[in-house]
Amino acid sequence: MTTEQLFEILKAQIDTATVPGLVSSQDVEEFIDLTREQTAILQEIRVESDIRKSLNLDTLTLGEPVVIAGVEGTEPAPGDVVAAGHSRATLTPLEILAAFDVTYSWLRKAITHAARGISGQEGWNRALQALNNLFAKRFGKDVVLIAFNGDTALPNDTRTNKALRVLDGFVKRTQGDADVHDYTIPGAPSYNSQVFPSMLQLLPKDYRDDRDELGYFVSANVYDSYAMEIGSRATALGDMLLAGPWQRNLSYLGITLLPVYGLGDGKILLTPKENLAVGFGQDMTNESERKPRARKVEVTITAEMDAKYALGDAIVLGDDGS
Repeated sequence: MTTEQLFEILKAQIDTATVPGLVSSQDVEEFIDLTREQTAILQEIRVESDIRKSLNLDTLTLGEPVVIAGVEGTEPAPGDVVAAGHSRATLTPLEILAAFDVTYSWLRKAITHAARGISGQEGWNRALQALNNLFAKRFGKDVVLIAFNGDTALPNDTRTNKALRVLDGFVKRTQGDADVHDYTIPGAPSYNSQVFPSMLQLLPKDYRDDRDELGYFVSANVYDSYAMEIGSRATALGDMLLAGPWQRNLSYLGITLLPVYGLGDGKILLTPKENLAVGFGQDMTNESERKPRARKVEVTITAEMDAKYALGDAIVLGDDGS
């Protein structure tokens, strides 16, 4: 396998028919789908793609019963007509960029491992799919990290902060939203007896009753701590959880716990899963340049993303103040 062949593999992914490096709409959609497949939390929340400039997150909420007894020939009184509350948040994707170098030796190993002795076109296809899976997984983790933890006010001094400075994520936005219901997480909390029940009581009943639609968005440490609390009980369920709580979704009173990559232990969100939205723009570029003397390929990928929630009133923020 020559270095020229390795270069042609990357070069073949680029569509130069219009704008250099511009990825086709179909390929963008397929990559977003692949990213969702590789990232569990993106399978739970709302994901919008192919956004040209912006997308309104229109949500209608009905906070009280709307049904009354019908009387033929009689219109309902004005007081019996319920107005739907209307909320609008807008996804406006911003450009993000990923730049990385791929050495020839790394490519050879990756392709050889992916193809596993299969030659010809099928071998190349498997290699390309392996590379796409690898990047989609990392891209998905970065999207989740930014969507939940993004903070444009952070100093530009670490790799993580440079990613988080892309936009203000869900946590930062909820902290400044008067419609969000706030709960202070105590020191050394019990999630089963303190945090989760207290947060649930703060959520308006209109949302609280739809248990299948709700989620506790927590850190991996909080997820494990809750599993240990439940697992400490001398029951068959406790024994099963101690043997491997990561093998199944934990829940509290029917509400699933969803571990979020990069979320701090002192931040918990309780909300309908579809209330949280990530949006991707139409445009994506994938450009590469071979550097023979350095024996590497420089790859630069750009995309567009944004993250917003539709309704602040449908969120309870658990915050320990850290």
